[in-house]
Amino acid sequence: MNELFELIESYGITLVLLVGAFYALYQFFFFSIKEVKRTFEKHHEKNAENMNQLKEKVNKIIALIKNK
Repeated sequence: MNELFELIESYGITLVLLVGAFYALYQFFFFSIKEVKRTFEKHHEKNAENMNQLKEKVNKIIALIKNK
């Protein structure tokens, strides 16, 4: 804790607050990227499942057409 007070005393409160703000933005940026990635992964997995169902239905239709 004393080290923090020494930094504030030597560099000034403005610089310490600026570094803290940059760190907070850094953390928020990477948190946002992780959340967007996770959201898109879920979305793509759902779409892949829907495409597989669609392919199965198309294959059934093709099989019926070939039988006639």
